[in-house]
Amino acid sequence: MSAIEITNAIKKFPEFTLGPINMTVQQGEFFGIFGPPSTGKSSILKLILGLLQPDEGTVTLSGRDGANLDVSERDISMVFQNLALFPHMTGRENIIFPLKERNAPESEIAKRLDFVSEVLHVSHILHKNPAQMSGGERQRIALGRAFAAESRAILLDEPIAALDARLREEMRVELKRLQRENNQTFVYVSHDEEEVMAISDRVAVIIDGKITQIGTPDEVYREPCSLAVAEVIGSPPMNFFEGQFAETGTHFQSGSLPSIPINGSTRIGSKGTLGVRPEDIWIGNSEGNPSVEVTISSVEPLGSYTIINAFLGDQIVKIRAPGQVILEENTTEIVSFDVRNLHLFDDAGERV
Repeated sequence: MSAIEITNAIKKFPEFTLGPINMTVQQGEFFGIFGPPSTGKSSILKLILGLLQPDEGTVTLSGRDGANLDVSERDISMVFQNLALFPHMTGRENIIFPLKERNAPESEIAKRLDFVSEVLHVSHILHKNPAQMSGGERQRIALGRAFAAESRAILLDEPIAALDARLREEMRVELKRLQRENNQTFVYVSHDEEEVMAISDRVAVIIDGKITQIGTPDEVYREPCSLAVAEVIGSPPMNFFEGQFAETGTHFQSGSLPSIPINGSTRIGSKGTLGVRPEDIWIGNSEGNPSVEVTISSVEPLGSYTIINAFLGDQIVKIRAPGQVILEENTTEIVSFDVRNLHLFDDAGERV
């Protein structure tokens, strides 16, 4: 049975409409929701939690219609972006607060506190108030409160966005470990693509209030279903070239590119867009792959890889090359396109 199911849900706001939303989260799944800021990600969590009610459609929780359940009856915990810890309470008091509120026996409270303290490694900070804790410690206490409640699911709304880069990486690993060890259902929201793709079992991409694609991180990355998804997935972003499908159906043509061979098309003669990821453009000639001359604009050495910005006509093309690559600015280079990993979209922006 699915833990969470949203069917044709629509929520209307004065200047924005969310939906229709259709998504299913399985029990024990780490489900990510990714999209640009202000696209409705947090509102989906509020629909699940019951802080918002859909104007149309349904939210079903383990087979029960959410319309008949109050927030307190949904058995769902939420970790907010600002963590929302009680400043006057110690770490211990914050963690056991939901258990106290439902009048759990002291034996259960002690058992849950011991469990949470062990898995989150927070025993040494239980006596501190939030003001005395680091950002990572406050994050663990907020997670501890959610875990202590033994909810059917935990919703996480950009919970590590305020942490520094190194601590975010550590917390990503920690979140995945906790979710796996406890077979817990997580719904994780973030506008950071790398963050969501790194830890989710499946990802929902939301753009302009609508879920445009759901799939594993690999599926969403390798086969974006639309131009809109391709534009937001990938860092550096995908390169796009406008052109048209040849009358023969065997090539895609763009003014700045050599003719690109394709495996036939029903869009013969129509306009379209070719997408090429930066890592699928190689420096130098490559047998069997189309090549073109570019002018180097700038080079960004980033340790294990190098980002090369180059002009192809008037268009900037981004290339991601492994290792350290030394190129002079304003010089010309031959680059090749990996024909195995090209992305074609029709004039409506849908994947071909």
